[in-house]
Amino acid sequence: MANSTGSPELQGLQQPVFPEYTEHPMPATVRSNLPEEKGQNKRKGKRTGSGVPKRSKNNDTQRKDGSLDDCAEANNERSPLSAPPRISLRDLMEAETKLVFGDEQDITHKSLACTATQLMCQAAEIGGPPSGPNLSFLPQIDKWLDVALQDANSYYQLKKYATAASRFTAALELCSKGAVFEKHFNADYEDICKVASFIESRIVACYLQMKTPNPALLHSYRSIQLNPIRFQNYLQQAMAYRLLGNPCEAARGAMIADYIYWLSGGNNRHISKLIKLYWQGLLEEALTMEANFSVMFTPWFGKPSSNTIEKAEEAFRKLHPAFADYIFTDPRGGHLLPQTTDWSQPSSIQSYFLTLGFRRSKNGDFLGKLLHRRCPTFTGQRSPFTSPSYRDLEKMYEMQGKKILPVLDFIKCTKLSVDFSTGSGLIERLQYASVLGQLNRFREHTHVLQYTLAELAVAPYLQDISPSDTQLLLALMADTMDTLEGKRSDRERVWNAIKKVEAVKDMIYHLEETYLKKKALRATRQQKAKEKKALKKTSLRSPAAPLQGEPKAVADPQPSHPISEHPLPPHEHLSSAKK
Repeated sequence: MANSTGSPELQGLQQPVFPEYTEHPMPATVRSNLPEEKGQNKRKGKRTGSGVPKRSKNNDTQRKDGSLDDCAEANNERSPLSAPPRISLRDLMEAETKLVFGDEQDITHKSLACTATQLMCQAAEIGGPPSGPNLSFLPQIDKWLDVALQDANSYYQLKKYATAASRFTAALELCSKGAVFEKHFNADYEDICKVASFIESRIVACYLQMKTPNPALLHSYRSIQLNPIRFQNYLQQAMAYRLLGNPCEAARGAMIADYIYWLSGGNNRHISKLIKLYWQGLLEEALTMEANFSVMFTPWFGKPSSNTIEKAEEAFRKLHPAFADYIFTDPRGGHLLPQTTDWSQPSSIQSYFLTLGFRRSKNGDFLGKLLHRRCPTFTGQRSPFTSPSYRDLEKMYEMQGKKILPVLDFIKCTKLSVDFSTGSGLIERLQYASVLGQLNRFREHTHVLQYTLAELAVAPYLQDISPSDTQLLLALMADTMDTLEGKRSDRERVWNAIKKVEAVKDMIYHLEETYLKKKALRATRQQKAKEKKALKKTSLRSPAAPLQGEPKAVADPQPSHPISEHPLPPHEHLSSAKK
């Protein structure tokens, strides 16, 4: 659930998860841009002594901003806990420091032979067990790599982070040359990836200490690609995203870190709650930063029906009339919030479906194609089978980068699984990378491809993948790596081929709609022609009867004497009368 102040309510992990709402969902609202009202903390302070919050007289009255006062608390009277205040920035920063950096100042090296093992184990002490199998039982590392790691870490302890980053980079170059373990030919590929991933994470820590998130984010992608089941990598990525002002992706990174921590055997409940606290704070920040749309989470198990979606959208219009210009509900569901997620009890995890309301229809009308078209095209390119012009590329860059992807990323930030279908954000991001490459924006192009590789690397650990999706996953990873390495081939990239298939299907749908419209218009014209012909036959059978809809003709009175065809002048009439 979520309260109306813009922060999800942290109800506790052992709280009942609304079993009665499987048939009649209760809207739980989250406003993305509401400031905290004055006197709000005072009201919450009065309620701390009671187990169930008391309903005020104006509990069901609507506020000026369109939300309901304590909507979640008023509708959930069984809740044993009251809604906590929003997580402060200070608490968020403290949780981030403990999770990302831990007790690095206490790292010591008593033996050169176990430097890498000590670093990897002690850096992961805050997370309980090491992430990944046999991390502390790696083979004997190469002596030159051990010396390089010890030297780099000494500079890190002296807080000379720039020098430490360069020394860790040198150690990584030794790994690329094969100097990882003493027995080079007997080394296991997974063990090599673990060591390289750890060195990448140390480089990330150096850049994060220097508050330079761009290179930190790039190295965090690589650390995730090499070892996707080390949860500290996702926490570092979340911090880098937060420093870049992207709390939406940061919240998703914290959610994945929480799941990977449980998946790798973490059983320290304090650490899990600390990660959830960090996840919740980032999600609140993401909701607060959004000014173009408002959000509503509705508890529901499975996919919502069309009737349920209609009821939720009607409730959204009443709650947020200022954001009702265009309303979209994600029909796939499966959204998660930190306060109702306990990975150790899968049956108690409460899932939600998401409803978005936009101030202006133009900011979200593209989402309607996700419901009405199988493979929609968002860019609107007129000639999809020809090379686009520079002007078309600029339009596609603006459309995808500033309008489409931010909304799709927000929809994805509360979903754990990685979707490979069109409209999920993954294929659209790869197509966006192609646009960046054609516009010679190589730095952004590299970041997008590295991000995609990290998403594809962790996808098998987050969900069950079908055989068809497995083939698509491998093809996407292969093409992404080839693009990063600059390899060219005669075969079309997977995402470009998907784009062309989308264009063909979109064209077929358009031709089908045009044909059906013309057919209906032709049938209408034929029907009118038949009716007109039938009326004409009826008028021929009865000539005295006027046609339907025509005024009756008034006949001139017939003269009593016949009139010649050519009447004579008056004087001739007189002469003929005399005769």
